Amino acid sequence: MTVPLLILAGFMVVLLAAGIAANARRKKALAAMAAAKGWQLAKKDRRLPATFGGRPFTAGHRRLARLVMRGTHHGRAVLVIDYEFRTRGGESDDVHHYWVACVEDLPVPLPPVEVVPRGYKDRRVGPGILAGAPEFVRGDSAFDHRYRVSAADHRLAADVLDPKVLRLIASWPDFAWRIEGNRLLTWGKGTVKPEWVDTGLNMLVALAEAVPDGVWRTARG
Repeated sequence: MTVPLLILAGFMVVLLAAGIAANARRKKALAAMAAAKGWQLAKKDRRLPATFGGRPFTAGHRRLARLVMRGTHHGRAVLVIDYEFRTRGGESDDVHHYWVACVEDLPVPLPPVEVVPRGYKDRRVGPGILAGAPEFVRGDSAFDHRYRVSAADHRLAADVLDPKVLRLIASWPDFAWRIEGNRLLTWGKGTVKPEWVDTGLNMLVALAEAVPDGVWRTARG
């Protein structure tokens, strides 16, 4: 092996070791956070991904919730997941990592309503249960410019996205979220970072509590 190749190989080994060490620190921090909050922490759950119907859970194979945290946050039942799946690559599978956070105690199960930033593009995960669903336009120019809404039931989408919810979202950075059954969830590329968990769950809890009571009354019949 030539000297340049030896240097490159050494550099790659150093990078790999640094990545492994950083991931170990991240997992240790998540475990400490879960313990401090009194949350349950589990590893390698292959059944949990199948309980979701939308992205990022509908693409690839060997779907795995590598790390699962469950507990309560501001009085709501919550779920945080380190998720991975695989797609066919050149010589071996490509591995994709996503984080997912949920409020999973909505009062009544609802049909899916999904809100994603206009610039959101991730062909690897697809729309799942909302494939082919028509776009819903709220009629609020600022919101409609920022977000694309997909829903089979446009009346439900209109009821969920009432002025109070729109005002709440207007003050936040762009983010993707979906109502699916009893869950309100958000997701993104990469692994869960401890410093993100409280911020993400605060947003979800605030959003869940901003949904008008009339939505739940209508759903109950």
